[in-house]
Amino acid sequence: MPAHPPFCSSARALLTFLLYFPFIYLDLIASNYAVVRWNLLPEAQKRPLPDVVHDNFAFYENHTYLKEWPLVILYVIVILGFILPHDVLSHPRKNYRRHTSLIHFFETRIVLEFIRSCTVFLTSTSDPLGLSCVDVESSTIENIYTHWTFARCGDNIYSGHVGQLLSLIFFIQTYIIQSNSLLKTILLWTTAILLSFYVIVSRLHYTVDVVLAWFLVSSVWVAWYTVSGSGAEEKVKRS
Repeated sequence: MPAHPPFCSSARALLTFLLYFPFIYLDLIASNYAVVRWNLLPEAQKRPLPDVVHDNFAFYENHTYLKEWPLVILYVIVILGFILPHDVLSHPRKNYRRHTSLIHFFETRIVLEFIRSCTVFLTSTSDPLGLSCVDVESSTIENIYTHWTFARCGDNIYSGHVGQLLSLIFFIQTYIIQSNSLLKTILLWTTAILLSFYVIVSRLHYTVDVVLAWFLVSSVWVAWYTVSGSGAEEKVKRS
């Protein structure tokens, strides 16, 4: 019998996975609402807020297509993480381990999507691109409930790009990469740092948005890991 039977449930894993999508939709609505509000505030469009990284690093002016590159890199991270040598399938309680990892990922993502929804819905700031943001595909939103896009204006405060990336990296680090794989660990986190820097320099977000994403994702991930007791299971598994 596993030490924590609730985390060995395929039903819970499936329910958590399905519950994740309504929270993604909630984030979508909140982000679209932020764009509508941004368009109603001319003073918010004129000038970006001061930012220490933006002030010291220039970026190529055509931001339209470059905005989508972080999403491409996110998928590459997933693929690289799963093709790296790992020990998941060698674990004797394969289903328990598989379900625990999926529940951990999706439950923490639900919390983080809800936090992001609250931040972008409650507070709007000027976009890091300033007036240049009107050139992106979704600088205007006709219907906040049906407009699906990843490039917006004004939906700042807590970077969703970096938040998704870090959740994937924590997932890979915790459940896939072997504990003695120092090189893979360094490579994984170096990728996270470089992509986070790219998100800032490309004016997708302010520096504080990325810092907040690092703080929130790591805190929520570790809190779930501690409260659930999965940390003890991992120590036993890796000993």
